[in-house]
Amino acid sequence: MRQYELVDRVLSYNPKADESLINKAYVYGTKMHGVQLRESGDPYFSHPLEVAGILTELKLDTSSVICALLHDTIEDTHATIKDIEKNFGKEVAKLVDGVSKLNKFENKNDYSKAAENFRKLIIASSSDLRVLLIKLADRLHNMRTLRFLKDKNRRKRIARETLEIYAPLAARIGMHSIREELEDLSFAETEPEIRSILFERIKKSKKRNNKIVKDIEKIISDKLSIDNLEVKVTGREKTVYSIWKKLENKNKSLEQLSDLFAFRIYVENLFDCYKVLGILHNNWQAVPGLFKDYISTPKKNGYQSIHTTLIGPRNRRIEIQIRTNKMHELNEKGLAAHWAYKEKGNANDQYLASMAWISDLVDILQRDGATEEFLENTRLELSHEQVYCFTPKGRLIALPSNASALDFAFAVHSDLGIYCSGVKINGEIKPRRTKLVNGDEVEIIKSRTPVPIDTFEDIVVTGKSKSTIRRTIKENKIKNQRLIGKEIIKSIFSSHRKKPTRDILERSFGPLNVRSLMELYEIVGRGETSGSEVYDLVYPKTKRKKRKKRFYGKDLSLPISGLLPDMSVRFQKNSFLIPGDNIVGIVTPSEGITIYSTSSKDLIQYEDNPERWLRLNWKKEIDVTFTARILLSIINEIGALGSITSTIADYGGNITNLNLNEKDTDFYNLRIDVDVNDNIHISNIIQSLRGLPVIDSVERILI
Repeated sequence: MRQYELVDRVLSYNPKADESLINKAYVYGTKMHGVQLRESGDPYFSHPLEVAGILTELKLDTSSVICALLHDTIEDTHATIKDIEKNFGKEVAKLVDGVSKLNKFENKNDYSKAAENFRKLIIASSSDLRVLLIKLADRLHNMRTLRFLKDKNRRKRIARETLEIYAPLAARIGMHSIREELEDLSFAETEPEIRSILFERIKKSKKRNNKIVKDIEKIISDKLSIDNLEVKVTGREKTVYSIWKKLENKNKSLEQLSDLFAFRIYVENLFDCYKVLGILHNNWQAVPGLFKDYISTPKKNGYQSIHTTLIGPRNRRIEIQIRTNKMHELNEKGLAAHWAYKEKGNANDQYLASMAWISDLVDILQRDGATEEFLENTRLELSHEQVYCFTPKGRLIALPSNASALDFAFAVHSDLGIYCSGVKINGEIKPRRTKLVNGDEVEIIKSRTPVPIDTFEDIVVTGKSKSTIRRTIKENKIKNQRLIGKEIIKSIFSSHRKKPTRDILERSFGPLNVRSLMELYEIVGRGETSGSEVYDLVYPKTKRKKRKKRFYGKDLSLPISGLLPDMSVRFQKNSFLIPGDNIVGIVTPSEGITIYSTSSKDLIQYEDNPERWLRLNWKKEIDVTFTARILLSIINEIGALGSITSTIADYGGNITNLNLNEKDTDFYNLRIDVDVNDNIHISNIIQSLRGLPVIDSVERILI
């Protein structure tokens, strides 16, 4: 394409375009790229020029076309953003900057970098949707010239990325013609043999069916002309890639597919769409379940058309789409066409509002750092068909076709998903994991308090749902850690008759490198530091009540009699045995002695080997403490955790770890590790805990 041809293209749809600025950008780009060559051997500037040409086909504004001419200058030449802004203004500079930042990740070859590339694309597009349009045009031309890349693996990687990210994105913003070309070009690289075979077979089929298609076009046109309708009927062949996907999904042979060809009927106004539909259904039998009205209920990307499938002329099953000419332009060019209307002051506000999905994606990214999971979830959403459901008040909610009722709750509002205790679908109570179908009316039953959500992620599919669930679980975990840390500190301080006031605890901030009470509680609750360490930092000169050393099993000898000399000794894995418990030793020649509780079910395997059993007893004088584990079910009410930790401290127990898990909305499970002297000591603590009103049950865990 020559310089004057590009300018003429822009002026053809935008006579007020700044011709001199376009010429200036052309000259500037040519000069900056100089003698650089592409792998095809063409001058490098041929690429920016072709990208600009694609944008003129979409009738994009002057700033976008200029950005296309300059979009590689920052990355591949010595030009800077300041140079661009000085010569072409802030708007162009901002667009060039947005596209240039994306290019830095283009040549990375691992999945994490692809995810980062996608993340940056979404964020850049959220500030100006034209960045996305320019990037799609850039990718389209790169795909058209992909065959010139010598590295086969790189070609396949780019093609796969195009199929998984860019083609679905083009579909998501309604640019179906670009999506189809991207898919076909990628398919040619990822599955060249399959595409070649399909192409040849479809080519032969087309020769046989050409006359049939023309005949059907004429029969339909004649039927519609009786009512003096201004219509245009065209038969179109589906793309090789779309046919391949149908063969894959339906597990059929090419001969079994009845919809290799589809027909479109174009009319002048909305009323005529439904008039045509009535005439068609009056003359030919409609196939049940294959009628969709995307005019009254547009797709998320703004797509509008009526779809119906008929047993049509010559008793052939045919797929028909009915739309106005304006709808067709918007359907094929999507966001680009709407942008052109916006420039003329005649934008489709409903369509532009639907682009809020990018803001939703940015919101997820800002709150959830799992970029690779975000890419995977969003990729799945982009590639799925939509299902349309309603709230009881008639609000339309669009979701991926395999979405659950719980996804619906999160789509209405994030909090509604967290508080969703049940659902009604079309008036009937159903499980939250129920998959939705078109037309379902979904009512969310809301709990007064948040419901347990640990298993929610397994029953949702949308990125928004998964992100909100992960974020809430993380926030709940931090909240529990802070609560546990606060109670541990309170327990330690109260055992020494001290109050852990804010002023006193702030003395530990510096040594522990924390900046707030919440952060202090959090690191204690996480086990990164102990309540005793906090106490020692706050009262460094005060002698705390001397505690016995804690038994760790390495540096201290076991206070147990009956062991064989010179043999290694260990407790049964994951056991919490303490002095006073009934114990037995099992000898394994190659491993040494393992100490079991006499109530352990694992002892059954040694019943036939009595010679391996050792009678063991705890020594009377023991100068170390052991860790016991107890499991409590507690009532969910304010102050419950405080009364529990205080009781344990009052009985001389030293809490070393707490784990709080939500059981349901009324009860919590609390697991506590306590350093004690012996089994009498822990029994006294358990008995005292059972007397608390907030305790539903408490038991000691040996294994």
